[in-house]
Amino acid sequence: MNTVEGKKQEKRRALLDAAYELFLERGTSKTSVEDITSRAKVGKGTFYLYFADKGAVTQALLARVSYQLLDDAVTACERASAPMDFPDKMIFVIDHIIEALRNDTLMLRFLERSFVWPGLDKIEASGEAEPLMRKLLHAIMSSPEMAGLTEREVYQRITALGSMCMSVCYSSILEGKPDHIDAMKPVLYNIIRKALQ
Repeated sequence: MNTVEGKKQEKRRALLDAAYELFLERGTSKTSVEDITSRAKVGKGTFYLYFADKGAVTQALLARVSYQLLDDAVTACERASAPMDFPDKMIFVIDHIIEALRNDTLMLRFLERSFVWPGLDKIEASGEAEPLMRKLLHAIMSSPEMAGLTEREVYQRITALGSMCMSVCYSSILEGKPDHIDAMKPVLYNIIRKALQ
C-alpha cells in the first residue's frame, strides 16, 4: 500500500474509531459529525470525503463490529476440540456472539437488533465474497442440512436466524424480556436446530 493510500486508510479508521467511541459514550443520536471530526482530529470536509453522512458511518461501524464478532466466534468454533455437526457449529457461533454481547452491553446497545452478516449481500449481488464469508458459505453449503438449497435460500435462512437471535439477545439481556437470556437460549437453540433440519 502506498503512502497516500495508507494515510487515507488511517483517516478513515480514525473517523470510524472516533465515531464508535462517541456512539458508545453518548449514543448515535446525540453525536454530531462535528463531534466525530473533533475527536478524530480532522476537518469536517475530510469526513465527507469518506462518508456521505452520519448514517453511512453508522452502517460502516455496524458492519465492522458485526464482522469482528463473527470472526471471533468462527475462530473459537474452529479451535473447539469436540467434533460438531453443522447445527452444533451454528449454535456454537451464535452462543459465542451472545456471550460477547452479554459481556459488552454497550456494544449490544450500539448494535441494537442490527447485526450485519458482513458481505453476505455481496455474495448474493455479485457472486463474490471476502475470505470470512467465503469460508462460512462453503461450510454452510457443504453441510448435509443445506443440501439442495440455493445460495439465495441459504442467505435468507441465515439472515432470518441472525435477525431472530439479535432480537432475542437484545431484549433478553437488556430488558429481561420475555425472560433472562439463560432461559431463552434453549428456546432459541431449539428453533435454530429445527430451522436447519
